[in-house]
Amino acid sequence: MINPFYDQLFGVHAERVTPFLHLEDGTVITHAAFLRMAAQIAHVLVQNGLQPGDRLAAQVQKSPEALALYAACVQAGIIFLPLNTAYTVDELTYFIENSCARMVICDDQAEPALSPIVTGLGAVTTSIQRKLSWFWTLSRAPWKALS
Repeated sequence: MINPFYDQLFGVHAERVTPFLHLEDGTVITHAAFLRMAAQIAHVLVQNGLQPGDRLAAQVQKSPEALALYAACVQAGIIFLPLNTAYTVDELTYFIENSCARMVICDDQAEPALSPIVTGLGAVTTSIQRKLSWFWTLSRAPWKALS
């Protein structure tokens, strides 16, 4: 699949061991390490049924993993819908339902609030790596509105 957006934004840094992220604890994540993390997440997303053009809603704290999730979506051609961590349940319900997101990812602490919303949409729960520990794949076509 040709993906000029990914190529211009991330691909130009492939295999570079130059610093990409400097974390508060002094850890430095290189471009290559970051792109490997993004590729692993993209692989998980595709293995769980997402295809180019599908929507993924994410309510996660700012972190290297969240940035890698965005890069993974760009790499796989998935539309990334960030959800503010301060949204209310009603706001989350609105965005998840109306975006036709096929997958929702959140941090552990958000799972209790999101679980009833996503379960009500006929979703399946499972785990994903580190802070992005819960995701739901919705069992409906992405282009169909909810009835």
